[in-house]
Amino acid sequence: MTLFTIVLEMAVAFVAVFFIAVTLEAPKRTLRYGALAGALGWGVYLVGLLFLDIVAATFLASLFIAWIAHLFARLLKTPVTIYFIPAFITLVPGAGVYQSVYSFINKEYAVAQQHLVLTLQISGAIALAIFIVDSLFGLMARIKASREKNNPAK
Repeated sequence: MTLFTIVLEMAVAFVAVFFIAVTLEAPKRTLRYGALAGALGWGVYLVGLLFLDIVAATFLASLFIAWIAHLFARLLKTPVTIYFIPAFITLVPGAGVYQSVYSFINKEYAVAQQHLVLTLQISGAIALAIFIVDSLFGLMARIKASREKNNPAK
């Protein structure tokens, strides 16, 4: 995969995530940030695929999307889900679900099972990354609140 291909796919991901955010009625001022999170996350995923398997690349990209979504939420004082939901659309394993069901309908149970297991692993990687980043940001907020409580400004 060339650098041009990665940049081109990131541009397409930006446009796709932008219009998904529009469809989900995200506030206008957050559209470009959500699209940027999705495009950068897709770029991390593509680069990750050069070195890692699909589950690990998805986990790495999900960590990045969750982290940047939290940063944008704090920067723009908006809920983090405004950035999460559209940005993660690029990583959702919809094709895996389709292939699982298609194989199951065609009575190819071993193939269906393989697709289903991979789909569940990818979904689990996304959920785990969101949980880790949410937990870290929550922990940092509690530490900050504790410091402010113990050392009030004079």
